[in-house]
Amino acid sequence: MLYEETLYSRWIIVLLVPPLVAMATGLYLSVSHGEGVEIMAIAMGLTVAVVLEVMAIRIRIYEDRILITGYLGFMIRKTVRLGEIEWFAVREGWMRCYGTIHFTLPARGCVVLRQKKGRTVSFTTNNPDEVARVLVSLGVPRGA
Repeated sequence: MLYEETLYSRWIIVLLVPPLVAMATGLYLSVSHGEGVEIMAIAMGLTVAVVLEVMAIRIRIYEDRILITGYLGFMIRKTVRLGEIEWFAVREGWMRCYGTIHFTLPARGCVVLRQKKGRTVSFTTNNPDEVARVLVSLGVPRGA
């Protein structure tokens, strides 16, 4: 692995504390009444898993591919082979990116990958210069 970065967004957890507290209360009440325990346990487990998955983005650059996943990596996952990349561009600011597939959390910059099939994949990063350096060293050309 040539590069790895994990972007966290803890404000998502702060926004979801009230619903999670409500679900925990519902689970407690289900257990105390003995009805609907399975449904509440499954719903709370899925909600916690989804929250954990979307609160972070992991970017890993290998010699042959770029792997972008969520925190747990079971729902959000995209692999871009380096041979499929036509060009890449680095943008300042996390809201300046576009893409057919876009992974965004607040960060200092973003990277756009234009694939040869015409699709674009973009992701935000706190180290756009480092990502650009690694991509150039792997022979990926810079674009617009």
